[in-house]
Amino acid sequence: MKKIIFIGFFLFSFLVSSQTDEEDIILNSVLDELFKTDSLSVDLVRSDYLYTTFSIDDKVYFAGRNFGINQYSFTPNISYMRGQNFFLSLGSAYFSELNPNWDFISLSSGYSVFLDNSKRFNLTGIYSRIFFSADSDELNPNRLAISLVYNKKNLRTRMSGGYLFGGSSSLYSALGVSYNINLVEDYKWDLTFNPELSFLFSQQTVSEQISSGFSPQQIEQDVFELINTKIEFPIELDFGSWDFEVSYNLNFPSPLISETNIINTSFFTFTIGYFVGL
Repeated sequence: MKKIIFIGFFLFSFLVSSQTDEEDIILNSVLDELFKTDSLSVDLVRSDYLYTTFSIDDKVYFAGRNFGINQYSFTPNISYMRGQNFFLSLGSAYFSELNPNWDFISLSSGYSVFLDNSKRFNLTGIYSRIFFSADSDELNPNRLAISLVYNKKNLRTRMSGGYLFGGSSSLYSALGVSYNINLVEDYKWDLTFNPELSFLFSQQTVSEQISSGFSPQQIEQDVFELINTKIEFPIELDFGSWDFEVSYNLNFPSPLISETNIINTSFFTFTIGYFVGL
């Protein structure tokens, strides 16, 4: 058995518009989570693969923030991978309290290469086309993203960044560090613990109203700041072609300009995946 690197796409994008006298900030098309890179134990006899996942979150937070909507979500995804380089992914998301519930469908394609002979550095480029249920000129249907992953034994560092365009364009970047701990390792199944610390940065348009004499003025400025710090505690069971994961997640959102009463949030995620060679 050998280890390959599979790139899966998981996306939350949203738009919150407000004024300082009613709400605190304007967040413009922020990604809650960019994409995840997971290692699966598979036999590389075949060159074509399908990987399907179904993930459930018991609570939904955007950029780690609680907007007062108590809801759950689930996200189905199916991906085709050609060797260890090219992949094509189709995914969607269901939110229990939104109308319509199916918020978007995303189609992503990417290419991944190793930059060195030891296969410690992995570079991936992705283009995504997002089809939203709701029509809005502000939403960005296009995404270009790139990630650089460094692996050394059980330690993995991921740097990501991207550009959202087609509506109100925006930039984002993320940094994540994880460490893989083998709890049980058997020839038929593995049980691992893979804690991860990640940081999400994004461009926002911040609106602030100031008083100047008798004429209040609305001032807007673009800022690129840390918006959320996340800690994940996932336990994963790999059993042949099946992959099961339960994760407890903690969000520590960073307050932006004019944002008050921000609180930390937490939620559980359960994911089941199936990997098959074609």
